[in-house]
Amino acid sequence: MNSTDDPQSRGDEAGAYQAPLTARHFAPQYWGSWLFLALAWVLQELPRSAVRGLASGLGRLIQRFAGRSRAVAERNLELCFPEMSAAERARRLEAYYRYQAQTVLDYGLLWFGKPGQHAARIRIEGLEHYERLQASGKPVIILAPHSLALDYGGVRMSQMYDGVSFAKPMKNPVLEWINHRSRTRYSGDIFARDQGLRPAIRQLKRGRFFYYLPDEDLGADGAVFVDFFGVQKATLTALGRLARMSKAVVLPSFAWYDAAADQYVMRLWPPIEGYPTGDDELDARRMNEAVEQGVRQAPAQYLWSMRLFRTRPEGEPRLYPDRKG
Repeated sequence: MNSTDDPQSRGDEAGAYQAPLTARHFAPQYWGSWLFLALAWVLQELPRSAVRGLASGLGRLIQRFAGRSRAVAERNLELCFPEMSAAERARRLEAYYRYQAQTVLDYGLLWFGKPGQHAARIRIEGLEHYERLQASGKPVIILAPHSLALDYGGVRMSQMYDGVSFAKPMKNPVLEWINHRSRTRYSGDIFARDQGLRPAIRQLKRGRFFYYLPDEDLGADGAVFVDFFGVQKATLTALGRLARMSKAVVLPSFAWYDAAADQYVMRLWPPIEGYPTGDDELDARRMNEAVEQGVRQAPAQYLWSMRLFRTRPEGEPRLYPDRKG
């Protein structure tokens, strides 16, 4: 096996962060995590009808005990879809937790699934847009919003093509190890967010796609306030700068669970035309428009429990209740 076939050696060469398995992972405080991984493996062996039935019940349970995160999701739906009635938003929230449960129960597919299972159960729509750009030699940034099925699309793309992404390492080392192992199983490398944009620029110039998740509210630094579903949101300007510095094309995407087909889907749309413009506010708004387009594809499957509007323009009141305790 040469270095390009070994995920750790390949990641070391790229400067990506690693999450190797060590003796620390087997300490008693993590035995529960190993039991969770064992359960995920068992779920992959169950009939799909049984897993889907479990997802329905688990979704109701998560919603009941979600507490603060449920309040955030309810507020986000209220802000982003004011035209919906309270009953309609309640049904969307119920669907959100059902899909959340489904994607969690199916993580065994990502962690333990075979290549043939990934190919059969995760499909990519609009792949011709990426293939055309790749054939022309243009660097490609895949704009990947925080959907519930985000990891499914990323794993399938990395199975077919060579790419990189950013991630924030998880606090639980066992879950971080299995997640990192899944994300880098094929061609993918993962960089820590605090490594900055330079690693992504280098990899883009080497012909690797960049799976980029820029839709979180990370504060006012490096952000501008532009509309997101009609609400002013602190929106990162990094995508425009990254595209300009790497001369990359941006492909919008969105990943979701297709219940009718019992498949995970990631759709790629045509590139954002004339992007970037060099105007931070205009570029940020166009990025948000692309995210909105994806969310409308499967509106119950965006990560509505994120505090999307945590940061407010000066003088505006907070949109979420204060955290307590």
